[in-house]
Amino acid sequence: MNLEAQRAVLGALLKDPELMDDCYLSKDDFSEEEHNRKIFTVLQYAKEHFKEASNPFDMVLIANKWGKNLQQIGGISHFVKLRESAPHASNFAYYQKAVRVDRVQADLVELGKQIATNGGDVADIQAKMVELAELQHGGDEDGPVHVFSLLEGHPHTVASRASISGITGARMACEDINQLSGGHQKGDLEVWGARPSIGKTQYVMNDIDAVTADGWTAVMFSLEMSSLKVVERLVSAVGGIKSKRIKSGMMSDNDWDSYSKAITIITGRSLYIDDKHGATVEYIRRKVKALRKKHPNIIVYIDYLQFIETEQNFSKNTEKVGYITKELKGISKELDVCVVAISAVGRKCEERPDKRPMMSDLRESGNIESDADVVVFLYRDDYYNADTPKKGIVEFIVAKGRDIGTGTFEMAFLMDIGRFVNLTPDDKYKLAEKVKAHEQQRKNNR
Repeated sequence: MNLEAQRAVLGALLKDPELMDDCYLSKDDFSEEEHNRKIFTVLQYAKEHFKEASNPFDMVLIANKWGKNLQQIGGISHFVKLRESAPHASNFAYYQKAVRVDRVQADLVELGKQIATNGGDVADIQAKMVELAELQHGGDEDGPVHVFSLLEGHPHTVASRASISGITGARMACEDINQLSGGHQKGDLEVWGARPSIGKTQYVMNDIDAVTADGWTAVMFSLEMSSLKVVERLVSAVGGIKSKRIKSGMMSDNDWDSYSKAITIITGRSLYIDDKHGATVEYIRRKVKALRKKHPNIIVYIDYLQFIETEQNFSKNTEKVGYITKELKGISKELDVCVVAISAVGRKCEERPDKRPMMSDLRESGNIESDADVVVFLYRDDYYNADTPKKGIVEFIVAKGRDIGTGTFEMAFLMDIGRFVNLTPDDKYKLAEKVKAHEQQRKNNR
């Protein structure tokens, strides 16, 4: 075991607590020898529970919390020794990588022993070998991949737009909600929920288009779809190309022309996509923090909330989701970004006559509801009612809007190309008249 690397990591953390945000190690990566595992556990606890302190690893705070128990792991003097002997913080990434590689190699040895005694699984060995290869080639923590060329933001342009239109944040795809909220606001956690197949992920594609067109940077953590599928959906929406044609490759000359124009538009935007399988909320924090240093105006999209994992252990899923939503709110507030998380909606809403989602329909809704600043539900009446006058219309139900209020708004959804379109005043009037006529017809038929 690489005790030197473990000491270096622990010492660097004690010297610079902010490095804990960049640390992807868990207590299991440290050995019991020299009490390194317990020391790391102490630091994890201190970082989480002493957030208000300027230095969560202050020796007085740690001594007051653990008292005589610290003697079991070397006492305050051992902590001080680790801190004073720590290498320069610039080498932190190297040392934590060395610790993780050491752990994976030890796991491989143990799995090999288990297989030798017919107690192991070859698939586990293969998975560890892949992990080790990724580590050795820098693939484990490479973070979000910038799939298109970077376009620097135009802050003066954005500022002038805001002063004219009243949009103080990043412009959303839904113009009515823009007018209600002033756009996506830094420091906010937004939750956008809907039942499957309603169009919530596709709306996010449109929203990313609107946000990046406004000069902001967007990063999407796609925990469900591969980055390629995300890009194809975005090209479909921006280019107005039927998604089926992109999937099959059977595109006309006009389609290819639209495709080329869409690619030109997209490559001029500042957009990152990360499809890391099993991404943890801690991983997301580290990557957003790194991006935030380069891009001050950034919107973070997560598809979707219930797929996020954590490096912490919880016995109940509700506790895990509660921890994750609090961390997401912490990311938005502490890093001064807007986090837009797509959320699953439970089946109970489909048991009601009115199938529009409500706050209580959010899975593990208690924590999500309390931590979110904005909660928006998407609802399509034509998904449930074949004779609806609202064919091709998606309702946006702002169920919670801290400081902005609530309301229901509508957009047209061109499903074959995945594009959402704002309704003009004339469109809204015609739709209202159509709904009124439909209701009158229903009354006459009773």
